[in-house]
Amino acid sequence: MKKSRMNEQRFLEVAERYKGDIYRICYIYASDNQTLADYYQEVLANMWSSRDSFRGDSSEGTWIYRIALYTCLSFVRKRRRRPVHVPLALDTDLYEDDGRNGRIREMYALVSRLAPADKALILLWLEEHSYEEIAQITGLTRSNVAVKLMRIKEKLQKMSDR
Repeated sequence: MKKSRMNEQRFLEVAERYKGDIYRICYIYASDNQTLADYYQEVLANMWSSRDSFRGDSSEGTWIYRIALYTCLSFVRKRRRRPVHVPLALDTDLYEDDGRNGRIREMYALVSRLAPADKALILLWLEEHSYEEIAQITGLTRSNVAVKLMRIKEKLQKMSDR
């Protein structure tokens, strides 16, 4: 497939369209608002620097998810060297107030306790990506995605029963 340059206007449109998705991915790995902002900015910077490498072999969403996940995982690895944990308290809600916020916050609290790679998989599943899309984003096989997701769901269920 022919490589096409993504100009600044197109980049801004794509960044705006996937803003919520990027924030949700960053949110799951962030420990506080400053870290969330840092992750988000780094994802945008990585998107910008790799914009010309997007060949269209996958959807824009898959490309963005891959960049966001790898960026956050890279940050997590770097931060492990100097662990700091501050509870996350967002001033702005990622979700509209529709009565589900308590359950969503509880679910994110459980997910935040998972290993970084497990967080990535369950987040993609919660975002309703198919197993094929998750495999394409993560580089795992479809069957490996299915097995890992089953184990993660079981782990989350056990954690919520406590």
